[in-house]
Amino acid sequence: MTIREFEQLQSENPAFMLYFHNDSCGVCKFLYPKVETLLNDKFPNIKLLRVSSQESRELAGQLRMLSVPGILLFLEGKEYLRSNGMVSLGQMEVKIQRPYTLMFD
Repeated sequence: MTIREFEQLQSENPAFMLYFHNDSCGVCKFLYPKVETLLNDKFPNIKLLRVSSQESRELAGQLRMLSVPGILLFLEGKEYLRSNGMVSLGQMEVKIQRPYTLMFD
């Protein structure tokens, strides 16, 4: 993903999550399906995009996403949640629930 593609995504989508990964990251492979299931089940209006940190180095650098897995949630164009490494899905759900409900319910 280029910086320009990110900016377009940011202007066109009220809620999206970037999941930074690389092919050699075991935690990335383990965590992604769990994050995907959480969003599909609880927060279906959040668009989830997988971003290769190797292929999108410029974007990763601009967003200060220096380790993987890296999760960035944007709501109404602004960064709302940032996480690196293993993340508690329960804590993530709690942090997302209130602003999500205000935006979409």
